[in-house]
Amino acid sequence: MTLLTRPQPDEAGVEHRVLRDRAAMADMAAAWRDLDACAGNPFTYFQSADWCLKWIETFASPKCRPQVHTLWRDGRLIAVWPLMLSGGVLKRLEPLGWPHSQYANLLTDPAYGGVTARLLTGLAGHDLMVLDGVPDGSALAGLLGETPPLASLANSAAMLDLSAFATPQAYAETLSKTQRRNRNRRRNALAREGELSFAVLFPGDAGFAEGVATCVAFKRQWLRETARRGTGLAFEGFDRFLASLSGDEAALSGACLSVLKAGDRLIAGEIGFLHHGHYHAYLGAFDWALREASPGKVQMDMTVCWLIERGVKTYDLLGNPADYKDSWSNSAVELQSYALPASLAGRAYAHLWTARLRPGLKRLYYGLPYRLRRLARVSQSFGLFLLIA
Repeated sequence: MTLLTRPQPDEAGVEHRVLRDRAAMADMAAAWRDLDACAGNPFTYFQSADWCLKWIETFASPKCRPQVHTLWRDGRLIAVWPLMLSGGVLKRLEPLGWPHSQYANLLTDPAYGGVTARLLTGLAGHDLMVLDGVPDGSALAGLLGETPPLASLANSAAMLDLSAFATPQAYAETLSKTQRRNRNRRRNALAREGELSFAVLFPGDAGFAEGVATCVAFKRQWLRETARRGTGLAFEGFDRFLASLSGDEAALSGACLSVLKAGDRLIAGEIGFLHHGHYHAYLGAFDWALREASPGKVQMDMTVCWLIERGVKTYDLLGNPADYKDSWSNSAVELQSYALPASLAGRAYAHLWTARLRPGLKRLYYGLPYRLRRLARVSQSFGLFLLIA
């Protein structure tokens, strides 16, 4: 877990600046957005100006402070690495927006990718840097060089490549007879609740904020009913944060909300993010009372067809493998985690807790019978339940 980097080319004329408050971040928002457009990287939505500024506006606290590392050359922004300093006695440096951000990465101008090692020179004031969800082949993976990841926290993100389907009909034709039959059965069952309708809403559209709040409430109920822990959903104001994000239907960028209704009743929805032809399926949820009819699968199917019609290339189900994700995907991107200590306390925490105890306790907790996990969730008296959050 020692940081190892490759030799870098000449970095003359490159200036490293660290932004430590929202005002400084907002001042360079235009340059930040220009860099994002230049980079064109689909795996950097969670490093975008909109995501980072809105997150800090909603969740910043004395124990969670931005530390956004930037590189400039001849007055032009060429790299942004959004981090934040959090914790109490043990100071952690982690991706800005964690645990809500799904990928750890950095934005860099492709013409200056060789100078990103300068970003490492200003790292200070922390005991440990923790980076979860670093995509293989990403700019951040390149910055980390030969640094070994944590094998115990290896992960992957399931993807459905949509570029092979010219039309929704072409996609449907790839489904087996059983899949098509189940598709029709689910839609017919849900239609008994009212006429089905589907729409994709963007910020500013009527019903967007209300739909986001309903989906978050649906997801929280699902977590309770299935005895799972969703650390990010426990944050007060999470629904307001998601509803505050920007999105543009014409540009196919930013936040959007897929809505499936039966009559006037919202029965399933998915909060997603469009970024450079890539769609992140961020939060899907459904009415628990209709779970036997699988409204979430119907909504996902309709969302995929909507994306194909608009030429979006990838439906990204994000990290943490699951059977349902396997059934919806045809490729995957490997994700790595890193724990990089900067002090003796950080080294002890990284070796003992991050790399060993936490993964083991998580496996132990989710290996418990459902009834015991549910009891722990209801009472919050089971130590492991709180520790692995």
